[in-house]
Amino acid sequence: MEQRYFTIDPPHPATIGDTDQYLKAALEDIVANYPPRSRYPHEALHGLWSGPTGMAYLLLQVSAHRPDLTIASHPAIHWARGYMAPGSRGHNLGLGSHGCGIGDEKLAYEAVTCAVFGSLSDVRQFVSSVAQLMPVEDYPDEMLYGRAGTLYLLRLVRRWVAGSNTLVDPAIAEISNTILNRGPRWKWHDRHYLGAVHGDIGIITQLVLTTPSLAPQVQPAVERLLGMQQHDGNWPSSEESGSGGRLVQFCHGAPGFVLSLAALRPHFPNLHHRFDAAVRRARECVRLRGMLKKEPSLCHGIFGNALALAPGPERDRFLAVATPGSVAAIKRSDPAVFERADYGRSCSTTASYAPSAAWTWLVCQEEDAKMLIYTDV
Repeated sequence: MEQRYFTIDPPHPATIGDTDQYLKAALEDIVANYPPRSRYPHEALHGLWSGPTGMAYLLLQVSAHRPDLTIASHPAIHWARGYMAPGSRGHNLGLGSHGCGIGDEKLAYEAVTCAVFGSLSDVRQFVSSVAQLMPVEDYPDEMLYGRAGTLYLLRLVRRWVAGSNTLVDPAIAEISNTILNRGPRWKWHDRHYLGAVHGDIGIITQLVLTTPSLAPQVQPAVERLLGMQQHDGNWPSSEESGSGGRLVQFCHGAPGFVLSLAALRPHFPNLHHRFDAAVRRARECVRLRGMLKKEPSLCHGIFGNALALAPGPERDRFLAVATPGSVAAIKRSDPAVFERADYGRSCSTTASYAPSAAWTWLVCQEEDAKMLIYTDV
């Protein structure tokens, strides 16, 4: 079976260069090649996962981190508002057309509208939409299409809109209780997944970050997951795959666990030694097997894996390979490397190069770098 990663040893440069320059270039690439439109076709709308709503949210985060930065002569918040233009999604946006997670356009659009414009009336509309989805039994519990993603959206609104907690907290409590009652062996497509996007650690991360008091209730599930770490430091993508832990990327495997455990650690004080030991082993797995052949991205590639490494030489070594110049040079020498891994989406927030690069260059110098649309709020 073909190896999913490659090895680049010194003397490949481990110096990154000007990350501000890379950040600005990535953002200008987005607004030039995927500009705001007055109308979007439904097939381009996939919530925070892909499309204009995800771009608006990325640019809102850029605005908060770097209010001084201009992109094509405008501040980031200008572009965030542009991607959220009223009426640009049409009048027939279906509620629950893509489940109830971060991939559902209506829920994500309403949540980001709240965050960008800060209106409590928008929050009421969003909570009303969430309430319509609560009774639906056949939604999963994972991030992309399920209830954990709804928790993330509710937490996003609570973070960005002052005074919204009284509106969103009852929905948070109801959804959290539903998830807990359906666990702790949550399934997606009849498989018991373990990773950050579709599995247990992602669901637990959203539960606890949204409601820290739930930590004791899910601690047995956390301890079970820690016990499932393999000898090489990785985790299998699902319980059914057994020892087949081939994927080393954010959505499945060690990188997603590292970023999750880093966010969860403050809420499990009696597990610190186990968390730290698991992270050390997982980072060694990422160091050895995480230089992925897929195009650099947050979800499936080097960018997400780099953020899972400790700041310093190892993270910098990964980032140096993912700079625009390095990516172009490696593609020239081997066209089979860095092929797209965004499932054909025109602009995926976490699976396309430019948006992933923008977030990475924005936070890569932070000691505890967060993952966009996961642990960033």
